[in-house]
Amino acid sequence: MEIRPFTIDVPQPVLDDLRERLARTRWPSEPESDGWARGTELATVRRLAAYWADGYDWRAQEARLNRLQHVVATVDGREVHAIHERAVRPDAPALLLLHGWADSFHRYDHVVDLLTGRDPAVGPDAIVFDVVVPSLPGFDYSEQPDAGTFSGTQSAEVVASLMAGLGYHRYLVHGGDWGSVVAQEVARAHPDQVAGLHLTDVPFPNLFLVDRETASDAEQAMFAAIDAWSANHGGYVAIQSTRPLTLSYGLSDSPVGLAAWLVDHFAYLSETMPSDDDLLTNVMLYWVGNSVRSSMRLYNEGPDADWGDESGAESWGSADGEADAGWAGEGDDAAWSARLEVPTAFACFPRDIAQPPREYAERFFDVRRFATMPRGGHFAALEEPRLVVDDLRAFAAELDQTAAPTG
Repeated sequence: MEIRPFTIDVPQPVLDDLRERLARTRWPSEPESDGWARGTELATVRRLAAYWADGYDWRAQEARLNRLQHVVATVDGREVHAIHERAVRPDAPALLLLHGWADSFHRYDHVVDLLTGRDPAVGPDAIVFDVVVPSLPGFDYSEQPDAGTFSGTQSAEVVASLMAGLGYHRYLVHGGDWGSVVAQEVARAHPDQVAGLHLTDVPFPNLFLVDRETASDAEQAMFAAIDAWSANHGGYVAIQSTRPLTLSYGLSDSPVGLAAWLVDHFAYLSETMPSDDDLLTNVMLYWVGNSVRSSMRLYNEGPDADWGDESGAESWGSADGEADAGWAGEGDDAAWSARLEVPTAFACFPRDIAQPPREYAERFFDVRRFATMPRGGHFAALEEPRLVVDDLRAFAAELDQTAAPTG
């Protein structure tokens, strides 16, 4: 595998074009007092756009990102970007961190130094890790796959190949959102390589493997919460699953439109909104790579490829599907519904989409640790980095650091 160093360096004409587009923004006709009821608050987007055009310093953020070691690896003929940071001590366990949507590798910007031990606040006896943070295929600086070949399972093979190419043959995997889906599939395909899974949610498509008539009271409460979320906030899933290209014309052309679409998810899934710099840096990674359309392909292509036929895909925008709706699969897909025996930990944050009870997680995983966090939301590593790091360390200690790399 060809692996080479990579430095983020956005050409100045791209930044000049962005500033011109921001200056030409045509705003929607919407009452200022309407708040967030119908989408991303107009006052918030106006404030972010003004700061983006005159105040936000991309070059400073670029330098911050470049403090970390970036690499590009060629996997199956396509480039995959990743952060690869070694721990301050040799022979540290390896840790693979997987982001989702509407975030990016930037989700983990505030945890890398804590996990590697480079942050001065990390004590000498703390467990430290070699950290790998890929951009999933189609995101940021990773090339998108060929048409019709984009799924959680296929993304898992890409990141597993990346880890092998970097010399890691046993490692921990952490993920949230689509990152939890990809993490699950890495463990399913390579259980000998994954020493443990650490997830912030039970992968969303697992919902469709459960016959609700067999669900416990706590599981029924979770299903009801997800149904309510789908009705009030899940429209983006249906759109990105069915008409992603139509949406992408606007988001690829308008930086304000892109920011509004992405920031909306941080607003209702975070207990404490990330800083303006963090929000805009995440948006910038989508903008400069023009990757919003390719990032949506997991919604449009991923479910059919991984979890069943088109009859199952009809339920992708809601939580009303049943186990026989196509998601459980038949034949080759039946293995997807098998329980994973890789040791697994969950760190559940109160502002996430729903709060899964432990018995629900145990349907799919060998749950060794199940922590309910005091605060935080869906993008936990960005919002509450120390809570995520502390729980990862606690899980690694319970596993007796069996994830030590061999290469």
